[in-house]
Amino acid sequence: MTHRATGAGVGVPRIWLLPLTLTAGLVFATAVGWLSRSIVLDFIAWWPVWLLLVVVAILARGRRLWNVRLSGVVPLVVTTTLLLFTAGHMLGWPAMPSSAQSLVGPVVGSESRAALSARLEGSIELSRGADFLYEVDPIRRGGEIGIPSATEQVQGSSISVVLDPPPDPGFYAFAGWEITLSELPVWNLTLEGDIAADFTALDMSGFQAFGSGTLILDQVAMTVPATIAGTFEVLIPAGVAARIIGQASVPDSWNELSDGARSPVPGDGWVISVPDGSNVTVIEG
Repeated sequence: MTHRATGAGVGVPRIWLLPLTLTAGLVFATAVGWLSRSIVLDFIAWWPVWLLLVVVAILARGRRLWNVRLSGVVPLVVTTTLLLFTAGHMLGWPAMPSSAQSLVGPVVGSESRAALSARLEGSIELSRGADFLYEVDPIRRGGEIGIPSATEQVQGSSISVVLDPPPDPGFYAFAGWEITLSELPVWNLTLEGDIAADFTALDMSGFQAFGSGTLILDQVAMTVPATIAGTFEVLIPAGVAARIIGQASVPDSWNELSDGARSPVPGDGWVISVPDGSNVTVIEG
């Protein structure tokens, strides 16, 4: 006999509580903003899969394969499919409509210098390794940030890029942007939001960061100005020359100056301005 959950009216087989609970969890996570609303469109796009599972569940009712009750196997198949669907949505599988929500910049050409501005009330994750000048993918969590439009201006060997979020992202709303940059040009960056930026191996001429988050700096060959305004942790590896202008929490090994502090490494390096009211902590890596 197939056990049924108590208090469920005509009765729901206990084994079906697993996929039902998982489905309810997905609905709840989407409703409270933990998952992107785009999961609804992905779910609809998978309608042939859900229809097939319904047909299989109807045909398997009361049937056996050898000593195995097929009606007890179907809920496990449904649960597995739901888990695969959720993983596909979060990882951006090509079978998901939401996977097409990305922005790719031009092929790197003669540009030797590039400037990029990205400001939003969401998360920004920045790293290197793009095959194009820049690539922007959604951070596939719940939020109100859509895929940006890009305004590009080219002047000689320099290019300027401004990323703007759409006014109404609709169902394609995410937690923010994952920005990947090419390592070829010299970059000047302006970022605002909840930032996780790794400047390692990027050739930098300067940057401005507003908001909060974590910044990882790297060795530079010349003096590079920067502004950090907000609440940030800044990882500066040992052996990297850097100077702070303003108030910041720095390692004990740093030298105190009249207008800030300096790392014990001589030579050119980062010159970081910290405006009043900011909370910046420098960590020596």
